[in-house]
Amino acid sequence: MPVVQAWAETTARRDGQTMYDGITQAIDIEAPADEVWAVISDVRGLPAVLSGMTRLEVDGEDASLRVGLTWTQTRVIRGHSGSETLCVTAVEGGSRYVAKGGSHGFDYVTTWSVVPLGADTTRLSCTFQGLPRTWLARLMLKMFSGSGNDASREAMATDLSDIAAAVGRVR
Repeated sequence: MPVVQAWAETTARRDGQTMYDGITQAIDIEAPADEVWAVISDVRGLPAVLSGMTRLEVDGEDASLRVGLTWTQTRVIRGHSGSETLCVTAVEGGSRYVAKGGSHGFDYVTTWSVVPLGADTTRLSCTFQGLPRTWLARLMLKMFSGSGNDASREAMATDLSDIAAAVGRVR
């Protein structure tokens, strides 16, 4: 079994007029960091790995993970299907990448991190932030942040488990 331990942390902060919810979840996987990185950095291969992703289209021919790589993904979360366009804004090869997108008055930031804990154990973490950019989005965040956070946590936990299982298949 590839999973050693899973843990989650949720933080919420109100900082002046800027509000955001940040959710971080991580899983320890019995696999070298380069194997975990190979799975999460293969953007075209993500629909075969992530059970909640039903479609992914990369803009252009080059799908190598790099700043500027853009794709549109369709995911099903709690029975609802939605498409988002994401763009990679930072890459630290083999250890971290950040993708940003936005819709419905929110900017979304997702950060994937790979940290070796030993020769054959790796911590994979994902942090998701939904940053409201309109007054309606701020209102919706106040009203529905609990259920939105729960849905995000569920989707992230599923993604992490799916990735751990995929790494287990390639070992």
